[in-house]
Amino acid sequence: MLRGPRRVGKSVEIKKTVRGLIERGEDPRRIIHIAADELEAADLRRVVDAADAITPASERRFWFFDEITAIPDGWPAAIKWLRDNDLRFGTDTVVLTGSSARDLTEAIKALAGRRGGAVDSDRVLLPMSFRSFLRASRAAGGNEDGPPPSHKEPISVAELSPDVLAESARELAPWMPYLVREWETYLAVGGFPQAVAAHAAVAPPATEPGRGEAVRALKESLLDVIRGEAFGQSAWSRAHTDAFMRRLAAGIGSPTNCSDIASDTGTSANTVRRRIDTLRENFVVWPCYREHRLVPALRAQEKTYFTDPIFTALSPRPRRRIDVSLLSEQQLGMTLVRAFLRRDAGGYPNFDAVLHHRTRSRKEIDFAGPGFGGLAIESKYVDGDRWKRAAPTLKASPWRGLVATRAALDMNDPDLSAVPTALLAWLLGG
Repeated sequence: MLRGPRRVGKSVEIKKTVRGLIERGEDPRRIIHIAADELEAADLRRVVDAADAITPASERRFWFFDEITAIPDGWPAAIKWLRDNDLRFGTDTVVLTGSSARDLTEAIKALAGRRGGAVDSDRVLLPMSFRSFLRASRAAGGNEDGPPPSHKEPISVAELSPDVLAESARELAPWMPYLVREWETYLAVGGFPQAVAAHAAVAPPATEPGRGEAVRALKESLLDVIRGEAFGQSAWSRAHTDAFMRRLAAGIGSPTNCSDIASDTGTSANTVRRRIDTLRENFVVWPCYREHRLVPALRAQEKTYFTDPIFTALSPRPRRRIDVSLLSEQQLGMTLVRAFLRRDAGGYPNFDAVLHHRTRSRKEIDFAGPGFGGLAIESKYVDGDRWKRAAPTLKASPWRGLVATRAALDMNDPDLSAVPTALLAWLLGG
């Protein structure tokens, strides 16, 4: 199972895998790629029957069903039937990709016991992480400097000890201005391959209009995908979808109040909840639940973050830009989510690894969780000593505190450190 939002590059990864199979000597006639966007569930059996006539007999085949979640009428049951009743298909390698977490989660349940010897075979492909963004930009010639490629592998959240942070800060000190600058570029560009390619291809200022056209086309495409797929059963216009996305973006960093959003967008609170749920299922947003004893408090208001900065600026008529401090908080949260995905790729839809905490005095700490190793992280995208305003709240929590700043670095207190967000993203990013 390969899940992820539309336009993130799932089809490209499939084609790379096909190329890799051929390069290692697999017979191309045993590789079947199906673009499932326009199919119905009944077509799946027809495709498999047709393949029997044109693929070499008695040999394992490799199936790639791309965007299978676009099939509207019960494809999980069809795949289950084929695994159970078609002896040859039941022994083939089958890869399913899609952009609906709900449908693929249902398929995982339906296919229980029918996945052969595959271990940890669920994958989530999200927009590029900060590290991947830097690698892509440098590979395209956009960044001549940057952290050395031989730097150690990403670490886990629980490994962010004072000693590790201090050592990493010393090691990366020469590149710190670069990291901070590129983190802010990442917050503006995002991690969708088309946006990153447009950014890397620009030689400012002469070709800036070309980049603007490419990014504008991507934004229009994503807005149409949201309206057509996530909100496909509604009667919402493109303008209504645009207004809803703008209103949701305006609430980044605050608990999601469905009644307030409903009032501002002329709809009902129940409709707002359904729309947010479908955005979550389509990998557009993710919920940061309030924690209670390090598990999600599902009845409390969650915070709603987008998976990529570009989703906060889809509108062709933006009223105001989202503050960079809120974007930094959002993408730090997404970096933490990614860090836990390395250990449990199939756990993405659970959203139980990265939570927020509310103290008895009703102050909030942005990020905590069961796998944080006794650490709580507060995002304060500021310079100088202004990060210390978060100190009382973190000191009052049961955990060691870490403040994610813009460029401020302070490691004097082992129970409360301040580290640039870009450094954290680099250390944690895949």
